[in-house]
Formats: sequence, C-alpha cells, structure tokens
Amino acid sequence: MKTGKSLHTFSTFRNFLSRIFNKEFLIFLFFLVLSGGFWLIMTLNETYEREFSIPLCLAGMPRNVVITSDPDSVVRFTVRDKGYMLAFYGLDDTFHPIYIDYQHHNDGRSRGDISVTDIQRQIYPQLSKSSKISSVKGGKFSFSFNFGRHKKVPVRLLGTVTPGDNYYLARVDFIPDSVQVYAARNVLDSIQTVYTMRQHITNFTDVKELTVDLRKFTNAKCIPSKVKMKLYPDVLTEESVEVPIEAINMPDDKVMRTFPSKIRVNFVVGAYRMRSMPKNAETKELLPVGFRVVVNYKEVEENSSEKCHVYVLTSPNGVCNVRTAVNTVDYLIEQR
Repeated sequence: MKTGKSLHTFSTFRNFLSRIFNKEFLIFLFFLVLSGGFWLIMTLNETYEREFSIPLCLAGMPRNVVITSDPDSVVRFTVRDKGYMLAFYGLDDTFHPIYIDYQHHNDGRSRGDISVTDIQRQIYPQLSKSSKISSVKGGKFSFSFNFGRHKKVPVRLLGTVTPGDNYYLARVDFIPDSVQVYAARNVLDSIQTVYTMRQHITNFTDVKELTVDLRKFTNAKCIPSKVKMKLYPDVLTEESVEVPIEAINMPDDKVMRTFPSKIRVNFVVGAYRMRSMPKNAETKELLPVGFRVVVNYKEVEENSSEKCHVYVLTSPNGVCNVRTAVNTVDYLIEQR
C-alpha cells in the first residue's frame, strides 16, 4: 500500500518537473544566460574610476634615528581603467606595501617629505599599463625624526573619575609613572607632562586597573605609548576635631578673646587619608594640624554685634565639606 503511494508521488513530481523544464523553458533560460553574459562583458569593458588603498612603509632608517612623527600608514588613490581590471584590483592581496627610502626623503636635520609623484612612481609597477592614477587622496606624507634626543616626563590623568556613592578617588598610580619623550630640542623644552587620552570612569568601589593610551604630540614620540593605570577608591567617613580660634587683623594695642576658645570642626575624609592624619599618642584623638579657624576683628569693628562669625581659613589636603559646629561665638576685646 505504501509502495503504491510512493510511486504515485514520484510520478506526480516527475510530471511537474517535465512541465517546468520543457524545451521552450530551456531555450528561454539559455538566451537569458547568454544575454546576461553579453551585458556583463559590455559593462566590464566600460571605463570606470575606483578608489583603492595601499600600505606605506618607511625603510632604510639608521639605528640612531627615532621617528617622532610617522607619515600615514595607508595611501588612498583613485585608478581609472576598464571595469574588469578594476574588478581584478579589488581582489584581496592584489597590492603589496610600498616602501619609501628614508635616506632619499629627509633633510638631514629633523624632517622628511614624501611627494605624491614618488608615491605614484611606487604604485605604477603594480598596475596594468592601461591603468592610470587619476588622484591621490590628501594625507600626511611627511615625517619628523631626531637622533635619539629625549627626556623623561611624568604621566598624569586627563578626564573625570567618579567612584561609587560614599567613595572618593584616593590616588592614581601609573606603571610606569613616566615615559621617554623623543623630539627636537625646542619641542622637548615645551613638554613638561604627558597626559592620558581623556578618560570618563564612573561607579566603581574596588581598585580598578586598565591600560590607557597616552595623548600624542606633534613631532614627538612617547615610549611607551601606553601605560597601566590603577585607580584606588576610598570610603568617605565623617570626623571632627577641636580647633583653637584665632583672631586676625588685630591692632597691636588690643586683644580679642572668644568664648569658647576652641570650636569643633566637622569634615569628611577618606578612611585611607584618615589613618595618616596626626593623632594624640595617648588619647588617639585627631590633632588640629592643618586646620585654622579665625574671627575677623575688622568685621567685628564694622558690625559691632554681640557675637562674631567664625571662619575656616585653611584645612588639610584630602578633607572636604569642612564646617564649624556653630557659626558664631561670644567675644571680648581688651586693651593691652
């Protein structure tokens, strides 16, 4: 039963194919392919222009020469020829790199220039005799160099780094922390710091390590051109310390006393910075080193009120949101 059904299906399929691939259809298909072939031949026989690129390399450099600014590594040029030749050029590995001899293109001091004519002269041997280079795209076909003059320059971070909530950036380390910069004397004299490429890093709470590129200089070269950067976040904590109040702008014949004579100063500091702040050896309390709280005699003299304002004049590095526990205090002015 099943065998008969299979034979019937096969017979139906064969009849369907015979109706499709009949003589008229095959003739139509032949002429369609033939006309398509003629169209393709005529199209490829027309003249077109197409842009290509070819690698550019400097060669023949002495050992004591350091290239501080490289020419473009790729030359873009437009070729005019028959379509089939342009299609052939479009295949992979058609063009090999062209090599420009350093000895023939430098001024002997600090600069070299590669002319478009020299570039075309290097490309033409890889083209058919019928092909013409109609244009070479404008690029950087010059280079600068020196004979090993360099100096060591520190690396610094450029950009914004914002750790997670209740954290701050305690420190940034670079490995290496400085790089060698090669350039002519006048360029070297103007370079004091090498910055990273602009960074924008946010929302991290653990030590973050990444490799960053260094910003490039015109006619100068950094070795290495990348460094490892480590970011150390630290937990923020609120602390306080008692600071003596000091009177400023006092005349020599007067003395100004405040009540109280000390005031509590509240501030926010990172836990790592907190450990390094000076403390009393016996009580382990913070010492007011680096803090300066003042009252201004001139302000009291002008306003003549019962209380005077207190101001935090200076505070240690690494602390923020510094504020006094109270804004005003009582005072007494005495004649010497």
